[in-house]
Amino acid sequence: MLERLWTHLLHLAGRGAIAVPLVVALLGAPGAPPLYAHTPRPKIAPGLQARTLTDPLRLQPIIIQMQPASLPFASAQNDVLAQQAASLLQSYGVLVGTLPIIDGAAGWANSAAITALSLLPQVAEVDLDAIVSPQKPTSSGTPLPPGQVDSMYVHEVNADQVRQQGDSGQGVTVAVLDSGVAADADLTQNGNRILAHASFAGPPDPQHPDPGGHGTHIAGIVAGDGAKSGGQYPGIAPYANIVDVQVLDANGNGRVSSILAGLDWVLVNQKQYNIRVVNLSLGALPLTSYKTDPLAAGVEMAWRHGLVVVCAAGNGGPASGTVVSPGIDPYVITVGSTDDQTTPQLSDDTVGWWSAWGQPPNSTAKPDIVAPGRRLVSLRVPGSTLDQLLPDHVVPANNGTSYFRLTGTSMSTGVVSGLVALLLERQPNLDPDQVKKVVMSTTQPFGQNAPAPPAGSIGAGLTDAYHATFGTPNGRANGGQRQANGLAMTLYPMLYGKPLTLLSGGLVNWTNIAWDNIAWDNIAWDNIAWDNIAWDNIAWDNIAWDNIAWDQSGWDNIAWDNIAWD
Repeated sequence: MLERLWTHLLHLAGRGAIAVPLVVALLGAPGAPPLYAHTPRPKIAPGLQARTLTDPLRLQPIIIQMQPASLPFASAQNDVLAQQAASLLQSYGVLVGTLPIIDGAAGWANSAAITALSLLPQVAEVDLDAIVSPQKPTSSGTPLPPGQVDSMYVHEVNADQVRQQGDSGQGVTVAVLDSGVAADADLTQNGNRILAHASFAGPPDPQHPDPGGHGTHIAGIVAGDGAKSGGQYPGIAPYANIVDVQVLDANGNGRVSSILAGLDWVLVNQKQYNIRVVNLSLGALPLTSYKTDPLAAGVEMAWRHGLVVVCAAGNGGPASGTVVSPGIDPYVITVGSTDDQTTPQLSDDTVGWWSAWGQPPNSTAKPDIVAPGRRLVSLRVPGSTLDQLLPDHVVPANNGTSYFRLTGTSMSTGVVSGLVALLLERQPNLDPDQVKKVVMSTTQPFGQNAPAPPAGSIGAGLTDAYHATFGTPNGRANGGQRQANGLAMTLYPMLYGKPLTLLSGGLVNWTNIAWDNIAWDNIAWDNIAWDNIAWDNIAWDNIAWDNIAWDQSGWDNIAWDNIAWD
């Protein structure tokens, strides 16, 4: 009888005759925890709250996200809410720029202003605009003998076998969100494959598009063709295209807001450049669960928009619990590293001592997969910050040209992004969930003659470009995963009126959701027909990019030399 009464009241709620919160207050969800908490969830992120208590007068870098709008919805609701957030920051603090991807904006405010913003009913979250930067490993690995190191990662992941079949990533574009991408010959000599540049780390410098040197190195791992070295040092997908989205400065500094702005730009330009993959060889120390992490909301929006997002696990190993954001998000492909001991065989490979791993709060175990990451040879940017800091990392090619070696999960992430480009050239109709499933189900064994890795540190195993590219899709990844709060709120206008299913079997209507109090874990997110959502209704093209003053972000003084580059 109670079950029938529950169903009847929910039916009335769907017709607007009674509010869902009242239904739950009266009965509670049958066979499940209550949908609504007794007290509202605090709007100010704990890490930000702690900083304001320590120094109340100091301006803090913040991101605010707006509550979902009520009817009637405008055609560019995400941009409207972002502009509203910008207006609030102009009134209460200092505006940096809008973030339509999460219905928010970034800026600076002191403790009193942050508290005032959190009390506004239209504000959903006030988060710390956390630092995104390089990460120093906590220990060093076994020293390697001096001298030139030959980079074997293309062979180790069987990407050379893919090329022998005629596949090279042609026509697939990878967005590299990093310190910039310079016009190296391996990306431009046989036709310029750097299709576009955008900067969210200060005013762009056309003379020095990658002042740090990190982003170009990653782009070479993804898509360098080895032309400059006579074919000695190619990347994984040598005919893939690159779009350069600069989100880190010359010293490797950035913020969550710059990454989100870069993702926004990618969504705006996705169709124009056929962007299918986003490479994020960066990370921020997570201050909370992915559920309330703005970066997680941003990468999930990109994922739902058809972009395969590949993220670095981070260099915080060998201890567990060290994965950085946005690699903590359950949807993205998070990549850890192997150490190949500079030998071509896989049997002596180990997990890189720097490679982060573990199960982030409320998420899935990470990394999802591992790829070679020690002393990968790729493109050099002469005169860049890294080039000046690490002159001993310059690697001469046989024909006298110069390359550069680096170690870390950043490099491994580039390997997997290149692999995904190969896969999508061969099977362009795969969506991100299918791609992730293929990549994780076609791994290869390694380390048979090495100490066993810690359980969970290698995910599904060592990536295999050949078997992934020519494999048959068998199912989808991410089934039943729970969305980040920011994504759910951003999707609200599109999902308005669509039934939302509780894990207990009941139905809730989006119109009655009290966003502050909702128990998100009780929602069967996988029952939403995501494929039927008109993603194009998000008006990304209406964003006024020229008005975003990202050079005001005030990067902290963290430099590349904080890294123990191997």
